[in-house]
Amino acid sequence: MRRTTTSAQPQIEPLRLNDLSEADPSELAAHQSYDGLRLSDARVPGWNLSGSTFNECELVGWSADETDFRGARFIQVRIDQLNAPTLSARRTTWRDVEVTTSRIGAAEIYDAQLSRVAFSNSKLGWVNFRSTKLHDVVFRNCRFDELDLSGAQIERVRFEGCSTEKLALTNTRAQHLDLRGLDTQVLEGFEGLRGAILSSRQVDSMAGLFAQHFGITIADKD
Repeated sequence: MRRTTTSAQPQIEPLRLNDLSEADPSELAAHQSYDGLRLSDARVPGWNLSGSTFNECELVGWSADETDFRGARFIQVRIDQLNAPTLSARRTTWRDVEVTTSRIGAAEIYDAQLSRVAFSNSKLGWVNFRSTKLHDVVFRNCRFDELDLSGAQIERVRFEGCSTEKLALTNTRAQHLDLRGLDTQVLEGFEGLRGAILSSRQVDSMAGLFAQHFGITIADKD
């Protein structure tokens, strides 16, 4: 087993948003572009915001259950206090984005692209990142019910102080996937660990799972 003490860390610059203009969230619509705005306390459950572009914006205190963000683009955006029991965000683009103190029950973020994105202090429930490209992404103090990274392309992704009941890595392709800060009870897709970084404690705790996966019987000598 290859040991390493160093890894390539996610390359994320602090997000700076200056001179934002307050805007009325009730005027939001699908396939529109929004630039340099602060959009606060939006109540958009069930709205169609597909194909929208948010550039240099701050979205604060949104209630967005079953809001359709399909194909939307978030470029240099801070998302704070988002409440979304169901989030539909497939085929979206996230670049230079911060997501903080948010609650998302079920997040469909598959076939998406995330680059230089930070999630922090959030409850994220079941998150579907299937077939998504995640480059330079960090999760800090986040709690998942299930995290599905099956078929994802991962480069420089790190977890810090996170936990999940189940982690799925089936057919995941990873470089510098740092899992040392992610506690998980169930792991699916052992082949997806190639290119990942684990702590010695994690390897020890997964010994039984490894043995079961490879058909190994563990027995002390009589």
